[in-house]
Amino acid sequence: MKLTKTSVGKIEPQPGKQLLIWDSELRGFGIRVSPGGSKTYIMQRRIGRTTRRLTIGRADDISAEAARRRALSLAAKFAEGIDPVAEERKLRARAKTLKEAFDDYKAAPAKKGGSKGNTKKPQTIRDIDKAMRRFSDWLNKPVSEITGRMVKDRHAKLAATSPAQANLAMRYLRAALNHVIADCDDDDEPVLKSNPVDRLSRLNQWAEVKRAERCIPQDRIGDWVNAVQTSLGGIRCDNEARDALLFILLTGARVGEVLGNAKDGYPPLRWADIDLRNNVVTFRQTKNGTDHELPLSSQLVNLLVERKKIADEDFVFANRQGEMPTDLRAALNRIEVATGLHITAHDLRRTFATTASRIDISAFKLKRLTNHANGGDVTAGYVQVTTEDLRDAMQRISDYLLSSARTGDVVQLSEARA
Repeated sequence: MKLTKTSVGKIEPQPGKQLLIWDSELRGFGIRVSPGGSKTYIMQRRIGRTTRRLTIGRADDISAEAARRRALSLAAKFAEGIDPVAEERKLRARAKTLKEAFDDYKAAPAKKGGSKGNTKKPQTIRDIDKAMRRFSDWLNKPVSEITGRMVKDRHAKLAATSPAQANLAMRYLRAALNHVIADCDDDDEPVLKSNPVDRLSRLNQWAEVKRAERCIPQDRIGDWVNAVQTSLGGIRCDNEARDALLFILLTGARVGEVLGNAKDGYPPLRWADIDLRNNVVTFRQTKNGTDHELPLSSQLVNLLVERKKIADEDFVFANRQGEMPTDLRAALNRIEVATGLHITAHDLRRTFATTASRIDISAFKLKRLTNHANGGDVTAGYVQVTTEDLRDAMQRISDYLLSSARTGDVVQLSEARA
């Protein structure tokens, strides 16, 4: 029938069945009637080998005459070989804002590491959100309007305050724009022909950021350990802070793997992950997305045996009341006053790794001890280092750090804990 206001008004829905009624004058123009009575104007034509069916609008919202005019416009595009669906998709893609690009990137699965294929971790999402704030005045701009010059100037401005944060913000910007480039059908015209952040590489403009190298000086290890043992009395959860610091020093663990991190959803280390029969600790779902298993040195076994006498039933570094340090800054500040050494929890991890290197533990074992990804090292991928392979290394590291030559008689980890 010819679709008019009158004829459309007379169409009755059929229960349980969708109706398609085509206009008798304009090929491909029709109306779709749902079982519930909803009526929607459509236009259907073939373009190449593809059949496109486009929604024009609901009959309640648009007149039959207006729908016909819209259908005629679409018919003209089809006649010229233009695919309106693809054209609309391109327009939407070119209009994608930087905020939308960042949001899409945050929602996309991780592309590498142990979390590959999984949703991004809360810490990563927070880092992306922080990077977005560096581009707050760009967020409503279409990504196609972000130029290499804009990137170059913004990076220089950010680097004047913090080179490391400038680099990090630009890496996340590059990743978000790369995701836009990748999320494009093969036959579509790309929204971005190149990533504007690549200009920093062409100009060699990435800021030079020196890796933090601070660790406990070799000749001060005894002083620091002595302060841990004797200087923390009176602070909240002093026994737990003391044992946690020594545990981090002797395992190279990240503080979040020991005390947990509520923001990232990491629980504190549990007794269920301490195997005192086989002398092994397992850190669950670590930073690189995998479980990390380490053998325990005899000193660590002694520490944990004594710890169990005064600890919570579930968490290793909680007291009988379930209380534990939320962080270790109060303890570290107290130790700094006693020793003059400004050392963070992560510096203890560096001290552990530096000690391993100093006593000639192989690079492959060191990667495994610190749970670092291979980073594209093909040879490392062939070398399989088991937990048992690390037992001697862990014992040697503990012996070195707690040897009487460095610590005198104060480091008796098997002594009862007050």
